Amino acid sequence: MHRPKILASVLALALLLPVAAFAVDTGSANFTKYVAIGDSLTAGFMSGSLYRSAQVNSYPALIHRQATGTDTGFDQPLISEPGIPAALELKSLVPLVVAPKSSGTGTLTNPLITRPYNNLGVPGARIHDTVATVTGGLHDAVLQSFSPVLQGKTALQQAVLLKPTFVTIWIGNNDVLAAATSGRVIEGVTLTPAASFEADFKTIVNAVKATGANMAIANIPEVTSIPFVTTIPRIVVNPATRQPVLINGQPVPLIGPNGLLKEGDRVLLTATAELAQGKGIPVQLGGSGQPLSDAVVLDAAEVATITARIAAYNTIIRTVADSAGAAFIDANATLTSLSQRGLSVGGITYTSSYLTGGVFSYDGVHPTAFGYAYIANLFLNSINNKFGGAIPLVDLYPFVFGTSSATAPAIASSSSVQGEKGGAPFVFTEAAGKNLLWALNVQPDKKPRGHRHNGH
Repeated sequence: MHRPKILASVLALALLLPVAAFAVDTGSANFTKYVAIGDSLTAGFMSGSLYRSAQVNSYPALIHRQATGTDTGFDQPLISEPGIPAALELKSLVPLVVAPKSSGTGTLTNPLITRPYNNLGVPGARIHDTVATVTGGLHDAVLQSFSPVLQGKTALQQAVLLKPTFVTIWIGNNDVLAAATSGRVIEGVTLTPAASFEADFKTIVNAVKATGANMAIANIPEVTSIPFVTTIPRIVVNPATRQPVLINGQPVPLIGPNGLLKEGDRVLLTATAELAQGKGIPVQLGGSGQPLSDAVVLDAAEVATITARIAAYNTIIRTVADSAGAAFIDANATLTSLSQRGLSVGGITYTSSYLTGGVFSYDGVHPTAFGYAYIANLFLNSINNKFGGAIPLVDLYPFVFGTSSATAPAIASSSSVQGEKGGAPFVFTEAAGKNLLWALNVQPDKKPRGHRHNGH
């Protein structure tokens, strides 16, 4: 006779139970202690900065949330606003200006834990840093070099110290990104030799394999397809009409460090500050006639060298991942598809366009919150397929329409940006460029000059 009341009580209790109370089918993958090894993409870096509101939706945090049903048990080095370095923001619509939101920086908000963080993604880290570097730049925050327990331990050593049951590895992007973002392809300086890459990658995977942890490993995206490299056209654009300037029916190339830019040459996002000063534009068209600097241009040969090196890295990554029995995520194919065909989600088409595409943040290199959620689903699909699980995918709705989409750039029309279709000129300020390059561990002013194409 009391069954209705009992049933109501049971239902009420069920509604109050945390999600973690309901087991997630992870197959043979064990997420009891999940660790992520990587660089800025793993750290949840966004808009040129590492900061908490972006970090909480890093792809490793989302993977952990989906695989365990809880946010607890996965620690990250959370940075207060405005981030390290200060995050970029849209300062003005007319003219369109992207610059750091502050001259100050944030601080680490959770430095007192005496064990490694679960997210060991270090912005600016190259593959050798994972096995050799213990301090400097953002390593100091992520590796807690101020902690006596962890002093002198690399990201790989700290990962192993945690005795992980599952590890994701996405490292090596900066080994080619440094060449693309600095405008200089220098073997052994901005571009890591393939043999060195292979040795370090095997060291990482073998060390993780020795712990008994299962792994998911992603390859390197085509960095010459990101907005930082593709947004600015190599020709002069009329700011009034937003169309290419034509002389005798032909567009006018910008002036690069080696003369007029040719088909296949790329102008980097950091060139906008120089273009605003008239550099790269002929005198007869209102410019200074001075060439764009070497640091803001990639010529076609350099692009080809970078692309070939990515292919070499990815062959290594796939071979090692398969040998280790890891789930494999083809990030390269995804970015290539995005740049060529776009991505349709819920009736909305996302593209790789700067500011308007919805996938890349204000720095033109790193994803938006939506982009990271989509990446998390790429990992989860591969993990489910490899290990026979049924981990639910991240619900993309909040990242498209909800509060999680707040960090995504929102410009009404692609014609607002000077890009491949021609548009109003905009400025990615010099300060923005310096912040980003510092975070990526690129210091162009200290690189050797006059040694382009050493990778050939």
